[in-house]
Amino acid sequence: MTTKDSVAGGTGLFGEASLPLSIALVIPVAALLVILGLLLFPVNLGLIPFSPDGQLGLLLVIMAIQMLALGETPMGQYRRSHLLIVIGIVFAALGIFSCIVPGILTDVIRLLLALLNIAGGAILLTKRFLPMLRGVGPTADLASLPPIYKRLLGTLTVLNVVSIAFGISMLLPGLVPGMVIAGIVVINGLLLFSLASILIKIS
Repeated sequence: MTTKDSVAGGTGLFGEASLPLSIALVIPVAALLVILGLLLFPVNLGLIPFSPDGQLGLLLVIMAIQMLALGETPMGQYRRSHLLIVIGIVFAALGIFSCIVPGILTDVIRLLLALLNIAGGAILLTKRFLPMLRGVGPTADLASLPPIYKRLLGTLTVLNVVSIAFGISMLLPGLVPGMVIAGIVVINGLLLFSLASILIKIS
């Protein structure tokens, strides 16, 4: 048996994971948001130093990876066209630059992430509930949906609302208290963990 065959046929921790790529990318994003949100609590109390450029840059790089790997954007999933690939590369470059050279792109990236989160959440909510209001589409009759799909629909809806709230908090950083922003980030991460769990059960 070759080394390749032995690795492919491994068991336990060395066995091949059956986790789809889309879910595998959701899990580290969820972990990042939970850790980031928890760290923002002592940051707002002045107990530890904080680099907003690193936070914004990292969020932008993760968004770029999702675009490049899956065609996943804050406004939904699209075909991985050449245009989307170029946008993903530009986002990755901006995020990396922000992490390495702080203070130059802070306001630009904050505005970009705020608008993407607000627009993305609003567009996805409209796409989901407008057909329901018109009585068309697979989710028109909520009562007939299996419980797991109702849970998925509820999780996605709350995620979109939290995304809009997160975008508003970034667009108006002085208006929303830092502790509230930290709570929003933690909730966002926990919702992504819940989403990954539901998707694993469905797949």
